[in-house]
Amino acid sequence: MQKIRAEIHLRNIKHNAEAFKTLTGKKLCAVVKADAYGHGAEEVALALEGVADCFAVSLLEEAVAIRSAVCGKDILILTPPLDVWEAVAAAKNGFIVSVGDLYSAKLVAAAGEKCKIPVRVHIQINTGMNRYGTYGSWLGRVCAFLHNRSFVKVEGIYSHLHDYTRANALLQRERFLAAERVCRKYFPKCIRHLSATYGALLGREFTFDMVRVGIGLYGYLPDGAEDIDEALVQELDLKKGMTVYAPVVTTRKYSFGGAGYGKPLDEKQAQKIKDLHIYRYGYADGFLRNKENGVCGFEDHANNLCMDACVRVGKAKRGAEIALLIDAAETGKRVGTISYEVLCAATRRAERVYDYD
Repeated sequence: MQKIRAEIHLRNIKHNAEAFKTLTGKKLCAVVKADAYGHGAEEVALALEGVADCFAVSLLEEAVAIRSAVCGKDILILTPPLDVWEAVAAAKNGFIVSVGDLYSAKLVAAAGEKCKIPVRVHIQINTGMNRYGTYGSWLGRVCAFLHNRSFVKVEGIYSHLHDYTRANALLQRERFLAAERVCRKYFPKCIRHLSATYGALLGREFTFDMVRVGIGLYGYLPDGAEDIDEALVQELDLKKGMTVYAPVVTTRKYSFGGAGYGKPLDEKQAQKIKDLHIYRYGYADGFLRNKENGVCGFEDHANNLCMDACVRVGKAKRGAEIALLIDAAETGKRVGTISYEVLCAATRRAERVYDYD
């Protein structure tokens, strides 16, 4: 097998989920969008079926993919539907649809009338993210429209913290509370959720009825998060959910020319190189092309990565492996991105091996 190998530590992911549930004492919505941040959505959902109360994905297709793995538990689709048929498909599968404005409210109502099946809905509130979600000035109209629709069932309201500071989180919480008062006039039993991983660490006033934990499931805190109680972080004891390895394909003595793509090495550069070893990973595998691309041991890169291979200096045995990715947050810092992007890319072309023990 010439693929890089991603070892997925399901026992660690389950530990992290249990830790967040114990810490908050609230329902846990496990976010497995983007193929569970590169860890494999079906396998992660199956591993968390006994811990998570529900699951969240971004797309209808992602919900369909994990439907059997969640064993009948709820799946919330975070991206509002684009057309009636998407909402119809969600309704027929029992998924929960997000509604963030009057347009999507009318769309789900039409879908319900068309298929004669109640469309389950969570209303999105814009508290400052400005991505999805209805504005406070429109919320009453959205709620009034959905109220008593024969084939619409509003079950929840939610928003999302856009900034990792307590001061801004408190401002968003106040906006969410104002929206809650409007929604509960129409839907008094709706479930409320505001916090993802960061909010879950800010205290009980942010957890409401449920928390949607994403990056925390996989062993990381949000990059740049501030005002987090270090005692809580210690209590969580988050464990990394993934380690990625690459094999040595061949080894050779440097004799002339370059080291991978690029101009021939000058005499001074060539004198520093004695042995080369070729690893089977490149930028097509989700790692940056740059020589200093943040992976473990990038200091030994002889040049920029090729699409499918990396030339390193030093010595190694054919068939041996190195760990490319141990800590996605550290890799992200080195290359100016965040752990989320590193994780989503790292298994693009990998063979996933799951550790269930």
